Amino acid sequence: MPPQVMLQLVRQTFESFIEKREPRIKQYFPFAGERAGAFIVEAGSAEELSDVITDLPYSGVVDVTIHPLTTIEQSLKTIKKAEQRAAQMAPAIAR
Repeated sequence: MPPQVMLQLVRQTFESFIEKREPRIKQYFPFAGERAGAFIVEAGSAEELSDVITDLPYSGVVDVTIHPLTTIEQSLKTIKKAEQRAAQMAPAIAR
């Protein structure tokens, strides 16, 4: 793909972020000094997330990595469960 076309697709995508054309995109963060960035999408399913991403003008020319987010509360709950499992295993290991 010619660089001019790629730049145009990236520009169109960034303009759509600024204009908030897609309400499910909550935040966007270009990485300073890099040709990369991150954005936060609120989606109810993997299919919905896929739709949001593939509808972006630059979707066919960028690599996408998805990292689902959770809350601090949910993470703390997971850590506490892991601690409980570890505590239950500790006596068995000591034998």
